[in-house]
Amino acid sequence: MRSTWRTVLVAILAVLLPALWCHAAEAPAKAEAPKAAAKAEKAKPPVEAKADEIEKVTAAMPDKPYAPPAKPRKLLIFNLTKGFPHSSVAIGGKAFEIMGKKTGAWDSVITTDVSFFAPDKLKEFDAVMMNNTTGKDLIDDPALKQSLLDFVKSGKGIAGCHAATDAFYEKWPEYGEMMGGFFAGHPFRKISVKLDDPASPINQMFDGKGFEISDEIYTFKDPYSREKLHILQSIDWENANLSKGNRADNDYALSWIREFGKGRVFYCAFGHDHQIFWNPTILKHYVAGIQYILGDLKADATPTAKLRAEPARGPVLGAAAEKPKPAPKVNKAPVAAATAAAMVEPSGLKPDAQGWITLFDGKSLDAFQTPAAGKWKIVDGVMTWEKGCGNLWTKDKFGDFILDLEVKCDKGTNSGVFLRSADGEKNWLHGSFEIQIAGTGGNRKPGKHDLGALYDCYAPTVAAEKPVGEWNHMVITFKGNSLKIVLNDKAILDINLDDWKEAGLNPDGSKNKFKTAYKDMAKVGFLGLQDHGAPVWYRNVKVKPLN
Repeated sequence: MRSTWRTVLVAILAVLLPALWCHAAEAPAKAEAPKAAAKAEKAKPPVEAKADEIEKVTAAMPDKPYAPPAKPRKLLIFNLTKGFPHSSVAIGGKAFEIMGKKTGAWDSVITTDVSFFAPDKLKEFDAVMMNNTTGKDLIDDPALKQSLLDFVKSGKGIAGCHAATDAFYEKWPEYGEMMGGFFAGHPFRKISVKLDDPASPINQMFDGKGFEISDEIYTFKDPYSREKLHILQSIDWENANLSKGNRADNDYALSWIREFGKGRVFYCAFGHDHQIFWNPTILKHYVAGIQYILGDLKADATPTAKLRAEPARGPVLGAAAEKPKPAPKVNKAPVAAATAAAMVEPSGLKPDAQGWITLFDGKSLDAFQTPAAGKWKIVDGVMTWEKGCGNLWTKDKFGDFILDLEVKCDKGTNSGVFLRSADGEKNWLHGSFEIQIAGTGGNRKPGKHDLGALYDCYAPTVAAEKPVGEWNHMVITFKGNSLKIVLNDKAILDINLDDWKEAGLNPDGSKNKFKTAYKDMAKVGFLGLQDHGAPVWYRNVKVKPLN
């Protein structure tokens, strides 16, 4: 009997113990599952666009493209959010779809499905619109991320609307590099906007004028840089009358393009408020930007730091816009008083026995106008650039002269020496000659934007610049319309400006940026040193008047 019970007990345990063991092994996994799920970002449910808003968007939408499509185009509109869900995602996505259909510029697919980034699906599209996409884990699969990078680099396009820069931060730096920057905050709403490149076809709908707008205004942090991006629009800080922002340089770009590999990128910060998507002018800006990334609208994407463009200023807002009270009447000629106030007081500096006037001796900047002279630093006898210092202008004007100076460049240096600027800061772009100061270096044939070039007009005949970090000695002789430059004891430029007979055109048939033919430029003007947002150093600056 005992043997029988023992046999039964063993049989029961043989069945129960494995089951209990398996249950015990599975229990921790089940207990931890909720904890793991809490850490992961979850996709926010999509929201439908409202019918009345769709009507407003449709009515405000342009009905023709800015360039005829070279072939049928297809745009992938990606609406997924895992971070903050903007309520404008739905109407924004619908707007981009209507935009393509009404203008005939592209067909659209709207999705939140990340599988569309697989190479076999993505290849069916010409570009991607990241529509208010948020979340650092927006796409988890590394293969899909790489597929998107490869897609753009291969010659396709990507656009970002508003919160597209608030994605993948801390997790995917290559995305920030491609898009142009990461979100840093939104401290502003009503702003004054300047056109950094009024001539860009992507800005043509603004008719060369800055504008006022209200939206949640994003600001950006690294890798944002004007050394990499062609800025289309930014906050006009001086005219916006804003309180302190979150960038020391107050550089708040709003829209830009860039090249990425063989592909193209367009970003616009406007798109938080719903009404942005029935603002006719902003919609046209998006049409042009998307046509750029599709490859149908051609636009210069040269980084802004390497260009010389005069922005179209935005309107003056707030307290700064209030009209000043009229001045009390006095018994003096008002015109004469205004003229005297506008004049720059001469430096009073006299030539030495050899005819040289010292502009900078390592000790003071008294030969230059303020306030810029108060912002450039003197460090160990060297005139040293610092961010936001501004262009530096002499107090005196010169006609025919020899300018002798030493300059040192960094790898990213982009500065210039202005000659004969009749109005100084008021018209430096089109009213002066610029000799390029750039940290180009290298044993190669120099171009029109290299050290010693007459900017955008004539390249040095030989490469004479020293490696970055070393001092270059430059001598500029300007007599009548004859311009000669010697760099490090090598003659690099000897030209006659009478050969520049048409505005915007060089003698060799290439184009330049200037509105006045160089033969007709002023024969007397201020000398200037340019601040173009990158380090540069000057020393031993002197000038010998020849008339």
